[in-house]
Amino acid sequence: MMHRIYTVPHTMVNEAWNFDGELDSSPAAPYRDSLISGKVNAHFATKNLYCDFYKHFALDIVTETVFEYPYAHITEKTIRPIVHKKMFLLVAPAGTLTMLHDYGFRTFSNFINEDYDKIQNPHDRIKSIVNELARISKFSIDDMQKTMLQYKETLQYNYDHYMWLCNNEIEQVVDKL
Repeated sequence: MMHRIYTVPHTMVNEAWNFDGELDSSPAAPYRDSLISGKVNAHFATKNLYCDFYKHFALDIVTETVFEYPYAHITEKTIRPIVHKKMFLLVAPAGTLTMLHDYGFRTFSNFINEDYDKIQNPHDRIKSIVNELARISKFSIDDMQKTMLQYKETLQYNYDHYMWLCNNEIEQVVDKL
């Protein structure tokens, strides 16, 4: 549901548009949207489902902010699967996995063909990523669960290493002040 609340004094209606692009409010009921009225509806009833949705992923396909940077970069998108202890495949600039390795993180090269990270040409890199995703998509759910169990130590290591980096980088900044 998208909202636009007018600040013009003569406007009394909160426009609440539904996903079909239709107006879902009127002057008689200007705040029918539960996000404004606070009344429980399907959105709030399923809020926990959306919060817990990520735990059902075996592999996170991380699409970084920009795919064609001439240099590797890491954002919160790459950190998300590390913090949630998930395997990941990066749709990112060349060298991003190498940068993660340089920071001390481990990846999943025995399961995921990570050669795509070395491909400089973005068109060839995306083709390689798509081919790898097509290969992985053929695995059964049971096979994916077994693979996750095989990488349990790596996933925990990455999480612990991230926490260690966070604490030490803050200490380094404080020490420099």
